Amino acid sequence: PKPPKRSCVEQLAIAFKWLLWGITSAFHLYLTVVNIGATAQQKNVRAALPGTFAQLYPPEFKIGPICAWNESTPNADIQTFDTIDEVYAANYSVVHCGACGACSNWNDLSLQWTTRTFLAEEAQKCVQKSLLGGTADDVQECNEESIGFTEQCATCWTEDQLCAKKNCVFIYLQSMIVNQVSNFNVGLGDITSATCDEALCGPEFVPCSGATRRRMNIISDIPRPISQQCTIATENWAEVFNHP
Repeated sequence: PKPPKRSCVEQLAIAFKWLLWGITSAFHLYLTVVNIGATAQQKNVRAALPGTFAQLYPPEFKIGPICAWNESTPNADIQTFDTIDEVYAANYSVVHCGACGACSNWNDLSLQWTTRTFLAEEAQKCVQKSLLGGTADDVQECNEESIGFTEQCATCWTEDQLCAKKNCVFIYLQSMIVNQVSNFNVGLGDITSATCDEALCGPEFVPCSGATRRRMNIISDIPRPISQQCTIATENWAEVFNHP
């Protein structure tokens, strides 16, 4: 005898079970792929981070080269000196450790101070512009219009953000799963998206931008070891930029 014909409700229930099974399987596959990818990227970061720190913050980090200015005003002459002694001899003041770069100008220096508690989150929003069909131009526009960087400085940030997207995407997706997207800690013991960006993209970004919060001795929303703070930069940024 033929089996009894299932009612519409029964057929819908079966279809729902199969749909639920498909969604669950797809989600488990997604988790597996993300975790495998994140593990591989974390391995790369752990291998690269010590070398990055050694390159960007060597023992002579606070000796030279140094970016300095003759006055703390929008009209300042800002230039690179080979050593800290040359800065003092010229009667200039330290703006930041390391050579001047695309962001070593009044506008972009001020942004390093005024956005210090939320810049990392704003930059993360900009890189998200490249997801789901967005382009590098969308990221660049966000860095210029939403954050306020000058064009050349914004280009350094855009290139860094796209580098992070390429090399750190699985770490970022994993952080979304465990609700750690806003974790910007940097260190071997805590491989976050920020750590990945630092290790794999920092060697290109820092020389390009010149000015960074660490190089300006600004305490920001990303905790950093004191050995990486440019303590010879002693400007009172709150007074310089008239912003608490």
